[in-house]
Amino acid sequence: MKNTTFNTLLHRVLRQTAGLDIIVLRLSVIFIFALFGTYKWFAFEADALHHLLPGTWLGALYPALGVQGLSYGLGVVENITLLALIIGFFRPLAGVVGAVMVTGTGIVTLSLLPQLGRIDSFIIKDVLLIGAGLVLLRHDLRCTLVLRRVSRARQLRSAHKPRPSDALSAMG
Repeated sequence: MKNTTFNTLLHRVLRQTAGLDIIVLRLSVIFIFALFGTYKWFAFEADALHHLLPGTWLGALYPALGVQGLSYGLGVVENITLLALIIGFFRPLAGVVGAVMVTGTGIVTLSLLPQLGRIDSFIIKDVLLIGAGLVLLRHDLRCTLVLRRVSRARQLRSAHKPRPSDALSAMG
């Protein structure tokens, strides 16, 4: 008896919180990209990156962009990712772009690990971001496909629906 009551309660909680997990995950990733993307616009972050990146493949961009320029470039990428994630709440296709960028950012950062030679907090967050990006990607791809199916179904229905002008011309 107790077990069925618990199961009923559990099912009710799951129904009432459906979708909340994705919202919380998206907001968490948005927070991370807002924070780290904003940091890239300030000298303290450019200096911190300059201590990490020169021995990596990203360090090859310093001669072309300079210390602050490379930080700005990374900030632009992270801010575009942030905007795509926010727009993804309303337009899943933008969310797909944001999720791919989140995953890509994580992969790029992890690719620096062998050259850095040590695990740093700079790297740790990216392990989680890859997983979060893949979950958001799956969710937003599914939503995009559902919206396309619904749109096609509406188009088909409106194409087959007789218009009043068609009935008048048939009579006439």
